Amino acid sequence: MSDERSECKPDRAQPVSMETVDRILISGIDCVAAIGVTPEERVRRQRLSIDVELFTDTRKPAGTDSLKDAIDYSKVAKDVAAVCAARDYHLIETVAGQIVARVLGSYPVQRTRVLVRKISPVAEPRVNYVSVEIVRDRT
Repeated sequence: MSDERSECKPDRAQPVSMETVDRILISGIDCVAAIGVTPEERVRRQRLSIDVELFTDTRKPAGTDSLKDAIDYSKVAKDVAAVCAARDYHLIETVAGQIVARVLGSYPVQRTRVLVRKISPVAEPRVNYVSVEIVRDRT
């Protein structure tokens, strides 16, 4: 039986089948952003912790052991930080949506999951974090 995905090209997303779902997880990307509903919140840059999960076929990079065939995790993390620093935001939903758009537009993935945590967003009562998770497929 022939496998059509064995000729994976790094510049193009391969379909993710239900049989083989490879996932790359970049966890806890530490970013700061001017984020909040009120101007007072946006004056002090706030910490975000971001997870990015990439659904892609990893067989080719696993076989060649070459970064040129793989997704560069460092570049993904830098892109996430760049999105966070690009502008002021009111909502973490917007940050998550912008990161999803960047990932789907820049990397050969069929699906991505982004989890954005705003650390200590509420003074009283104490809250560790508030998070938003977005999962989107390439269309």
